Amino acid sequence: MKAYVVHNRTPLPPFRKPAAQVRFRNCTVGSRLEGQLRKADLTVVDRESDDRGAVEPRSLVVADDLVLSDNFIKRFLAAIPDRSQSYQCEIESGRFTMLSRRDAPQVFKKLPLHYHGDAATAAFQTLRMQPVPVLEVVDGVPGRMQSLTDICVYFFDIYAVKLDYWFDLQTASSVYCREFVAKLIAPFHARVPGAILSRFTSSSRVMSKCNSIGRNTRIHRTAILEGCVIGDGVEIGPYSYVRSSVIGDKAVLREKSAVKMSYIGAGSFVMGSDIVNSYIGDGTSIFCPMLYNVVFGERGFLSGGSGFADFIVGAESIPATIDGKQVPTGLPFLASAVGDDCFIGANLIFAPGRTIPDGTKLLDHGLIKTVPTKPDGSYVVSGTDLLQIPDGFLKRKRS
Repeated sequence: MKAYVVHNRTPLPPFRKPAAQVRFRNCTVGSRLEGQLRKADLTVVDRESDDRGAVEPRSLVVADDLVLSDNFIKRFLAAIPDRSQSYQCEIESGRFTMLSRRDAPQVFKKLPLHYHGDAATAAFQTLRMQPVPVLEVVDGVPGRMQSLTDICVYFFDIYAVKLDYWFDLQTASSVYCREFVAKLIAPFHARVPGAILSRFTSSSRVMSKCNSIGRNTRIHRTAILEGCVIGDGVEIGPYSYVRSSVIGDKAVLREKSAVKMSYIGAGSFVMGSDIVNSYIGDGTSIFCPMLYNVVFGERGFLSGGSGFADFIVGAESIPATIDGKQVPTGLPFLASAVGDDCFIGANLIFAPGRTIPDGTKLLDHGLIKTVPTKPDGSYVVSGTDLLQIPDGFLKRKRS
């Protein structure tokens, strides 16, 4: 059986590269997809366009900007009721985001994934895929955040996300990082009582044993890892906490770093930061205290004191500003996206939903170049200058 992979060459802002070239560990989105198709015993054929007339009967056509769970292709093929008919894949993705309401409405999204039956001109029938949550996490999750209540983090048996916008990458990386734990739990789901399974997965002692650790890693004995994939040559410092995350080869997490449901690229450096539900590209250095719901590209630098706001008071969802246009995201918590080769200076705070393109350098405009030369002085900052003020302004006069 053949699988025609259609290439989308359009760049994915803030990057100059298309979505298929975004990296996940030792592969790109596109090469990962092709590997999954080959594992499903499909012959991969590259295509530049979706020309239906040139597709052989009983074949798949799939776009290269899809992030799929490892078992998605086989599950989709197994779900086809009649191989002589043609089908358009849709997936329910209303609870793919990290924090989701239990009563979140179902959202079926059409995927660029088709099965072509015997009749080349036949209309596509809709084939819906319904992910099943194999684990629901509420421990350590706030009962209420802004307008969200009854919050849960879901781990699904399957997932599929099309990278139309950068915030789709943020969602895709989150479910990608949860996949390892989902694979561990899936064989026990519906076979073990839910109360026992919940007790098992909420135990730090048990989950600390459920990790995939690469070669030549250095993990301090005080660090805690729960349900993580750790690459080769990784260094994790004292009192660090890593949960349901993927850490690329030769990445460094210094002491007191916390990484939750996030992807950290190969060769990246994290200096004591709290990173949640974020994508960090290869070779990027993070020095800020916290990073929530962010996409940060490759070979970047984020200085101390800078950060990204990730919610708007009273707003149901945050729009993303992309190429000067407001794009609805449907996400109640979303920070910003930073492209490749970017430098973000100190003490900068960005409003939610910003898109910072490749190669941008943002310097702190309040950089102080001239410093005091005498001790015990009092100063105020004016632009880039220090202005000395009288001592009596701050000190009480003696009677």
